[in-house]
Amino acid sequence: MIIDILIVTIVFGYAGFALYRGFKKSKKGACASCSQQKSCSAACSSASAASLATPSKGDK
Repeated sequence: MIIDILIVTIVFGYAGFALYRGFKKSKKGACASCSQQKSCSAACSSASAASLATPSKGDK
């Protein structure tokens, strides 16, 4: 019985930690939380600006 409670506590504790870490990274943004941010060749500021731009009439 005690082992079952311990296992359940560990599982829920890790799930809570993973959720906390995920929310913390999501608040930073895509490039800020990326593990390859220093070696990434994509420019996050230009990528985010391009996604905000409205497409022209010919683009679909």
